[in-house]
Amino acid sequence: MRGVSRIPVYRMMYAKVGPARYISHLDLLRTFGRAARRAGLPLAFTQGYNPHPKITFAAPLGVGISGEAEFADLELAEDLPVPDVAGALAGALPEGLRLLEVRQLKGPGPSLMAMVDRAAYRAEARAGVPVTGEKLEQAILSFLSRPEILTERKNKEGKKNLYDLRPGIFSMSGELADDIIKIEAELKTGSTGNVRFEEVLGAFEKTSGIVLRGKCVLFRSGLYAASEKEKMLWPG
Repeated sequence: MRGVSRIPVYRMMYAKVGPARYISHLDLLRTFGRAARRAGLPLAFTQGYNPHPKITFAAPLGVGISGEAEFADLELAEDLPVPDVAGALAGALPEGLRLLEVRQLKGPGPSLMAMVDRAAYRAEARAGVPVTGEKLEQAILSFLSRPEILTERKNKEGKKNLYDLRPGIFSMSGELADDIIKIEAELKTGSTGNVRFEEVLGAFEKTSGIVLRGKCVLFRSGLYAASEKEKMLWPG
């Protein structure tokens, strides 16, 4: 009996920075597909009326947010050496999309979207009013001690409902350098209970008295699975 041939899947870690941070999630899929074609890689395609390249991402990244360690899976129709895939694709990606590492999956496993459970974020902004490091630390501790942190969200019908962010905030910290405030947080992400960093920052500014002047610069610094052993979503 012949064995079933395995479709080669390559897990990519990449950065999405600079001008690329304004690429939407749908356009990101198209961008990777075009880059793989330019690189001459033998893409695997979905079946059906409108086939498209088999590329899946761990979690959508909001437009305008830089991603420092994002993940995507790429399926190919041929089994190629990892260095060949990485080298070809790295040279075909546009400005702001930088391939950091590629690994080939050893066998079937959970999808990236099923694995991802939380994400780490960072915000940098100028303080709108004078603040000390001690005041910032106390404001964050007070914020995290709240039993509920409510925000408004619109449902599919366009109606506004209150949503409690607190269960999806795993950790939060801050530091002050001159008049620059840096806030880091680890938040729930994935198919359920997703918390957006912008919501957390808005609620924090509203309730803490800490004023952020101008537009925050936002980063997603990492994506994690529920298990510490799979923290960076790499195959074992």
